[in-house]
Amino acid sequence: MGKNDGHQNEYEIIEVLNKKKIDKLPNHFKKWIQKLFQVDKGTLYVNKLNNEQKADIVLKVGEANKYISIKSGNSNSFHSEQINTFIPFLREIGISESTLKTIVFFHYGDNTLDGSGPTRFTSNDLRKTHSKWFKLASDELSQDNIMKHVIERFITKGRYKANFTIDGIYHGTKDDGFFLPTKLIYQILLRKKHVWKNGTINFKMLSYQPGSRNLWGIPGSEQKRNNSEIKWRSFKKDALNEIKFSK
Repeated sequence: MGKNDGHQNEYEIIEVLNKKKIDKLPNHFKKWIQKLFQVDKGTLYVNKLNNEQKADIVLKVGEANKYISIKSGNSNSFHSEQINTFIPFLREIGISESTLKTIVFFHYGDNTLDGSGPTRFTSNDLRKTHSKWFKLASDELSQDNIMKHVIERFITKGRYKANFTIDGIYHGTKDDGFFLPTKLIYQILLRKKHVWKNGTINFKMLSYQPGSRNLWGIPGSEQKRNNSEIKWRSFKKDALNEIKFSK
């Protein structure tokens, strides 16, 4: 599901939920909304939030507000920002300069730290020649004290201090889906054995990638080279497993 489809999905969900009686909702919404608000009945009001928020919608019952992120499909993208703000954030939370240089080296993929190299390499090329560097970086990035900051910025709150912290993630459509509370997000991503091993840069189960290396130098895509992206490729599987075993 692409970006535009994602927004369409959000509006379809809003239409199903807004101004509806909670006890009359489809089960794939009713059960978790009742648990979230700790009420069985009441009228639900739903509004779309701006793109700076990690929450896509706010649910309101009476005076209580709950902030929900919406995802769909597979290999979900959770965060994107310019590398010139991404690296300072990591430095601020204590990441070493050697690991920061490794991230930038991987990001540009042209054997430079500023994107000026004449030849650009794929992630597959880079993992063949620099996997030891990437493992050392990923080990540091996956420490619990680092991950707590990372989860907040990438998943639960975002870049801005005034943002709302999400109460959980709804994954699905208006017809079917599941809800993962924020508490379980932390449980999954802080679990010791949960480490994504793909030979490149990872924050435990979260994988790092550039918006584009623009391997062929296409002018209209060059600006994407400065984007940093975070994906949780196994989100659906991890979430469903956590929900199953937390009951």
